[in-house]
Amino acid sequence: MNTRVILFSAIICAGMSACGGSENDTSGNSAETIAATDDNESSENANAKQNSKGNYWQKMVMLEVRDNNGTIQYWQPLPANWKFIAHSSDGVSIKGPDGIKVTDFPLHSFMVDYTGMGVSNGMQMRAMPPIDDLIQQDVIPSASQRGLQYIRHYELPDVSRMNQWYADQLYSSAPTTKFNKAYGIDWKNADGRESFSILHVSSFKGQYSEMWNYRASLLEADPSVFTLAKKQYIFSLANMRYNLEPIIAYNQAEAQRIGQSWDAFNRRMAANQAAFEASQRAHINKTNAINDAIMSNWRSSNEASDKNQEQFIDNIYENQNVVNEETGQKYKVQQGYNQYWMNNDGEYIGTPSNTYNPNLDENLNEQNWQKLNQIDR
Repeated sequence: MNTRVILFSAIICAGMSACGGSENDTSGNSAETIAATDDNESSENANAKQNSKGNYWQKMVMLEVRDNNGTIQYWQPLPANWKFIAHSSDGVSIKGPDGIKVTDFPLHSFMVDYTGMGVSNGMQMRAMPPIDDLIQQDVIPSASQRGLQYIRHYELPDVSRMNQWYADQLYSSAPTTKFNKAYGIDWKNADGRESFSILHVSSFKGQYSEMWNYRASLLEADPSVFTLAKKQYIFSLANMRYNLEPIIAYNQAEAQRIGQSWDAFNRRMAANQAAFEASQRAHINKTNAINDAIMSNWRSSNEASDKNQEQFIDNIYENQNVVNEETGQKYKVQQGYNQYWMNNDGEYIGTPSNTYNPNLDENLNEQNWQKLNQIDR
């Protein structure tokens, strides 16, 4: 598989928020500028071509893979006469002599949501199956359409280690279990020619969700060079060397993005909380107003009832309501008098005269009398 795809897919998954984040590849691994590190490329190409069908190891060179800005993303060791093909419409990423060809197939991404909220980030919801089931369900049917017959599959530990190392360097916003494996699959076509594919499977599992994906590449070559080409291709993927600067830049950008996302999230939560509290206050105020109105009506009804009851009783017992204007104290006295006076002992006298004052009465001059004014209630 063209490892530019590994770089791209790994960053896709690592950027998702615990996983739960974004699918944007901020490291810019979409373009490619590839250069041989050996200044004598033409002479070495001739050398490799002369010995391309031998059983010995061919001359390898480290090829640089750059992004659109010219930044080196990684170095990959390949035979000097193999070439990267940029932006091929048929998916071919590498070509070499004697029918050597590597074809990359599309990335398939899936998600598992543990929250039950159905958040998919635009990806298909599917639990990650065991590798045997994945090959049976997805890979073999696709390969059969190309006339390929499945022979066997097996893990490629050295390629798996390289994939896992790269995934471990990428920033995660929350604790994440990262699974990265590479599997070799042997095929034969109808005329008995062998071919070989590498299946890269990646999973990023967080507390709330899991994002996983797979992608395959197919190596084809003439029978005379197929075994050697297969070994060289596996070797090249297991011995890639990544440039740390783009990884650091990606991690810094991703940490900043996640930080901004959390800030925005916290602001939304604060706004939601404020809106909720305001709604609660409005609800409480409305409820209190309704309750106050109900209680006010109840009190008014009770007061009217009490007033009528009191008036009824006063009429029966011929009582009159009076008040001490100085103290505000109210009393009930016997009806039938124009004026009422009360002493400090709570005793009262009633008089039909409007001019009588017991404080001037010699018979009562040892007591202090307060005038009581008649009131309705």
